[in-house]
Amino acid sequence: MGIKLKDGIVSLTQKLANRRNAHLTNRMTHQRVDWDELRAIYKTGIGSKIIRLKSGLALDDTLQFESQSDKDFYEVYLQPLVKKAVKYQLAFGRALIVPHEPNADLSQPIGNVSDWAKVRYHVFSGDMVHVSSVELDLASPDYFKPRAFNVRAANIHPKRAVDFKYVEPVEFDAATYNFGGISEFELIRNELVNDQVVQRAVPGILERCSTLFYKVEGFKELLADRKEQDLLIYLAALEDTRSIYGAGVVDANDEIQVHNQQLSNLSDSDMITLRRLAMVTGLPLSWLVGEAARGLNSTGEGERQVLRQTIETLQSEYILEPVNQLMALHGRGRAWFKENQGEAPSERVEYEQKALKNALILYQLGEDYRKYLQDKDVITPDAWDQVFPSVEEEALPQPDQDIDLASLLEDD
Repeated sequence: MGIKLKDGIVSLTQKLANRRNAHLTNRMTHQRVDWDELRAIYKTGIGSKIIRLKSGLALDDTLQFESQSDKDFYEVYLQPLVKKAVKYQLAFGRALIVPHEPNADLSQPIGNVSDWAKVRYHVFSGDMVHVSSVELDLASPDYFKPRAFNVRAANIHPKRAVDFKYVEPVEFDAATYNFGGISEFELIRNELVNDQVVQRAVPGILERCSTLFYKVEGFKELLADRKEQDLLIYLAALEDTRSIYGAGVVDANDEIQVHNQQLSNLSDSDMITLRRLAMVTGLPLSWLVGEAARGLNSTGEGERQVLRQTIETLQSEYILEPVNQLMALHGRGRAWFKENQGEAPSERVEYEQKALKNALILYQLGEDYRKYLQDKDVITPDAWDQVFPSVEEEALPQPDQDIDLASLLEDD
């Protein structure tokens, strides 16, 4: 087989070679997907499944907090808002969380709130949020950030709202996206269209797996005289009755030939669209389709690695920063995502064993091994210890005391 090389040569004599050169006759183009189409994709089965998979895996007991009170506050007040915002963030490129205390002026920054239980929250999808102007002063820390959000004719101060944005466009195209992010649906639109084309063709192919040809005497003369309309109506009526539950009636002088067609490469065509859809979303094909991993002796470990990398990228680049902004807006500490998410139980046990061995070394060095184990999510902080730290310190063994921790860490 020959190797196709990419070069910059243009033939001045052989125009056919230039026309067949894909690098000279093709160009990448892109057109922004409008809100109506994004809303339509959001209501389709495959679009909804992609959003639910990504948002669910990214926020399913994956956040950690500085204290138990911060965790309780997040779970009671903020967790449903963040889950809804991440879905809108993926589907529409942006989501806006706006706290609304009683008698508040939304055009002003949020003030001191004594009781967060009385605060109402609004979560707006990107198609509802408009930005009329942005800060263009290069010396400002808020350069190219919205000066105000507009939702249903209400002006919302940026210091009050928390903006969840997905893939950020380049500055030249920012106004096209209303200074928000690019939707996940827009990134995978071509693959979604290809999948819909294949899905639409399947029923027609299965219904018409054999093609009928009607031999009608004088058909050419009818075409020449433009009198074929009545005949076509007659043939269309026959076609409407042709199915597994109907029968057709024709004139005895008419001859009908049947050409059977074999369905080939239908599953391959369907698999091509699904594989490309899995590639651009970062979701493994087995997770996207909902089936076990294929292949001899396949354990699905490769699929889990791909999925873990996809979800961790989503968390670190697009979710963590707005979540911390939301926590800071409520006067709470920072949050972070757990390490080694989505691991198997055996992997978790092995990870904890290694963490305990490292903690033993830290203890022998006189370091804070409990803080290390808490950061690695091996042990959880005790609320009683936070209230009475002296009790916990007295109970701790001192480094010069003899203690056989190594025996506790021996492998089975």
